[in-house]
Amino acid sequence: MRELSSEDREVVSQLKARLWLAISQIVEEEANGLDNGTRVTATPKFTASLVELAYNQAVSLGEDLEAFARHAGRKNITPEDMFMVTRKNDDLTQLLKEYLGTLGE
Repeated sequence: MRELSSEDREVVSQLKARLWLAISQIVEEEANGLDNGTRVTATPKFTASLVELAYNQAVSLGEDLEAFARHAGRKNITPEDMFMVTRKNDDLTQLLKEYLGTLGE
């Protein structure tokens, strides 16, 4: 992985802060939705772990998408690149294709 510039580090920091907010809200909503008679909460360490997981998955996905586009001789990422990433998961590929179809409507 290449060394990040100070500007890139700032972007990563902002992205992780936004991920933290979104993930902590989702975790809280899901915990409140549990109907087991006890109050469930997530620790900040748990939320931080989910943020790192989501961030690393997004970086990996971006790198894969770029590689598929580059391999096809393109500079732009297309839905076909995403389908290549999800090719081993038929259900996810089908959901993405259905969603793509709704965007054209």
